[in-house]
Amino acid sequence: MNIKRPAFLILFLFPMFSSCAPRPADCARPDVFCVGLVTASGSIQSGINQQAWLGLQDAQAEGQADRIDLIETVDPRDRQANIQTFINAGYDLIITVGPAMTNETIFAAKKNPQTRFIGIEQTQDATYPNLTGLVFHEERSGFLAGALAASITQTNHVAALCEAKLLDAMRRYCDGFGAGAQYLNPNVNVDIVYRTGSNQNLLNDPDWGNQAALEAVRNGADVIFAAGGNTATAALETAGEQGAYVIGSETDRYADLTDIRSRLASSALNDVRPGVRDLIGRARAGQMPSGNFFGPIRLAPFHDLDNQIPQAVADQLGQLAQKLSSNPIIDDVPYQEP
Repeated sequence: MNIKRPAFLILFLFPMFSSCAPRPADCARPDVFCVGLVTASGSIQSGINQQAWLGLQDAQAEGQADRIDLIETVDPRDRQANIQTFINAGYDLIITVGPAMTNETIFAAKKNPQTRFIGIEQTQDATYPNLTGLVFHEERSGFLAGALAASITQTNHVAALCEAKLLDAMRRYCDGFGAGAQYLNPNVNVDIVYRTGSNQNLLNDPDWGNQAALEAVRNGADVIFAAGGNTATAALETAGEQGAYVIGSETDRYADLTDIRSRLASSALNDVRPGVRDLIGRARAGQMPSGNFFGPIRLAPFHDLDNQIPQAVADQLGQLAQKLSSNPIIDDVPYQEP
């Protein structure tokens, strides 16, 4: 028996129009600018998927898009077909989310030069005129996270638990973390651990995250940074439950790490939402850049720990952020592996 798997969950949303108002016309019309979003996996309700979707909504509210829609990918094997759904419907701009969709996005851009594409967190090694990689200096936000960790550790021992090193963003985050910790305190003990194992569990290996966090705490780390999807989420939750302070990555983890909020010091952010909004506006104006476009980075608020982190530390981190934006000191202070 041939059982057909569900290719995607597609949601057509029109927040600018009431149920009685006419919906935007066919996306094939040149006067209607349509933007479609395709996720690599996961829910639109959290993480960079959510931030990307909010960026589309911002762009529509500002009149930069007439119609926005999204497809939540259910099965990774259907990513290419989901992109093709928007191509067939005549969408002007298609945005894909996450490094796992890099190959599919490049393939679609090469086959469809009349359609513009944005790949979020997808570094472009070659330049295609209709494709932009919205990328970030993760090494800089990781640097700030490491500096924060070195500022609040009581054991002089911090750790970064990271997804597979083959993912450029993970390497930049975690090596940046090590460099930032050592910049603030050259004598701090920094452990950086990258996940190994099957790529089938890429970004979704909570068992590894749990075990890595337990081992880091047993080894004496009292501040733990983690990067990499569900793998990182499990590591942060376990580390927080063990009494360590934790620092998240990509998005502000305060909203979803509800059980360990009291242990969440901050998060190293790729500010996806304004980056997406900016690029949509450029695309509609016919001025979308090709190649890599760097979006903003920053540390999330301290939230529940705001009164526990000294103002001097906050001021120092602010000064470091300014230095990183104008003079990338991380290039001069590489992480020294033990």
